[in-house]
Amino acid sequence: MKHIGMDLHSTTTEACVRNGKGKIVLRRQIETTRAELEKFVVGIPGRKRVAVEECQMADWVTRVLKPHVDEVIRCQPQFNKLISESEDKCDKTDSESISELLYLNRLKRVHHPELAYRILRETVRAYWIASRELTRAKNRLKGFFLFNGLHEAGDKIYSAHNRSRYLKKLEKAGGHVELGQLLYERMDHCRQLKAKHIRLVRKSAKPMKDLVRLLMTMPAIGAIYASTLVAYLEAGWRIPNKRKLWNYSGLGLRNHESRGIGRRHVSLSGSRLVKHVVMSAAATIASRRGNNALSELWEKDIQNNVDPEQVQRNLARKILVIVQHLLRSKQEYSDEGVRG
Repeated sequence: MKHIGMDLHSTTTEACVRNGKGKIVLRRQIETTRAELEKFVVGIPGRKRVAVEECQMADWVTRVLKPHVDEVIRCQPQFNKLISESEDKCDKTDSESISELLYLNRLKRVHHPELAYRILRETVRAYWIASRELTRAKNRLKGFFLFNGLHEAGDKIYSAHNRSRYLKKLEKAGGHVELGQLLYERMDHCRQLKAKHIRLVRKSAKPMKDLVRLLMTMPAIGAIYASTLVAYLEAGWRIPNKRKLWNYSGLGLRNHESRGIGRRHVSLSGSRLVKHVVMSAAATIASRRGNNALSELWEKDIQNNVDPEQVQRNLARKILVIVQHLLRSKQEYSDEGVRG
């Protein structure tokens, strides 16, 4: 078995090949194109597997090389201490280190979703980027009015119906009206793009519509939240238990302790989108105070004088566990199941 480590870049790739005894038998720099990558791996005789670090091009390279090798491994860069903390760090030595870790089976793999889930994941990620862009456009608009001494609270300033009135106020305040119109046009453009992304998410989620529908039976989980959770958690089986689920979603705890001394911190790793969705859902449940089991859990912790931030985190963890259960069992949400 040959062990091939590749350090990917947009134009060139450093490759290092080790044999079954761990000895380096080939080093080469090749162009990062389909033809050159295929030519390189096909030219290596015998069984072989390839390792690349997770990056923007890793998914494409995996699809290019998979038909020509026994295995392609995409690994987490932050776990490769031999590379990240090395005092001798360059493209050539990085590829050697990847091939060495591959030979030793010391790489932490990145999950490869099936095609339908990968498409949905890319789509929801693009939607959330578009959503942030719209928020930025709105903030810029309000900031421009505030710069001209006009503090406009609420959402009326964003309405097309009230736009002429706000521009007249801007003109009276001595503001640059034409610039204000351009900021409104930017906001309109971002709003139109977000609407297109919403339609694309719904289209991409059709193969998993049954799973999305199940999650929408939960309080505070709408179509976009449900699609995002399905995109990352899939059918609920890719993460084995709730502890790893919380860590994957950025809701776990870091434990820094030695001889009984230390403290626990909130995790800074994990999927930001999954964390955002469940934390937002927990905040919505808290604000609505509806008649459901999740609201009752919130009220119970608040009455016990638990810190509200901790209550929100606890509720988000509970929501995640319920989401995983619904995906696995293919059953709709019920308050009785939560209370029981």
